Amino acid sequence: MRFLDLDLDFFLNKNAYCSGCDGRRLGSEYKPWSVSKVRRFLEDRCGLSPSAPVQGRTVESHGGVLDFWHTLIESGRLRIPFEVIHIDAHPDLWVGGGLYLTSGFLHIDSGRGLAILKKKPVHSGNYLTFAIVYGWVGSLLWIPLLKHLKDLPKWDGDARTALMRLKKKKDKSSPIRDLSMVERERGVPFKILPWYKFRTSEAFDYMVLSRSSDFTPPESDGLITVVEGYMKQI
Repeated sequence: MRFLDLDLDFFLNKNAYCSGCDGRRLGSEYKPWSVSKVRRFLEDRCGLSPSAPVQGRTVESHGGVLDFWHTLIESGRLRIPFEVIHIDAHPDLWVGGGLYLTSGFLHIDSGRGLAILKKKPVHSGNYLTFAIVYGWVGSLLWIPLLKHLKDLPKWDGDARTALMRLKKKKDKSSPIRDLSMVERERGVPFKILPWYKFRTSEAFDYMVLSRSSDFTPPESDGLITVVEGYMKQI
């Protein structure tokens, strides 16, 4: 199954980095894409159509994506492992969870990864690592905003910022932390592709849009309804 994972911070003129202040939006130097450009991307690159909306959900942050996946899996509507197309300005992969990259694969020792992640809150910078540790992700394609790509970062600065901001919530646990591992160690095919080279002809089974208010200016909010026009809320 194929899952389209969209972040609103992708549709900006440059990479967005959180200030670390709760409730603070980005400034005027961050410009959202035009409505027509977003529509062209969704239709020409993602193969979406408002006449055939994909079942999905709009969430406030990436923690909601993990919860949405859990709900779909528990209901039997989403079969694991599934393919994730991650369209985002950031990789959202925390290597501190025991994750490492070799020859086009993300490798994880699920036992070690779970032990580490049990001590961490789920946040925007690590939710994909959680999903990989749980054995949910069969393959991952990251479509970043930047045209000139560097190697996957050893440490995502956004994850560090989010972790500091969420330390006060670390005593709150999520039910998905108690799920059993499907296997001890696994390799997940991983690829990074510039957005202008991305074009899919395969349909998506589900999609999700993260608002990511900490990583977007207020002007980006107008694009939420544009994206939702290609989605059937469930």
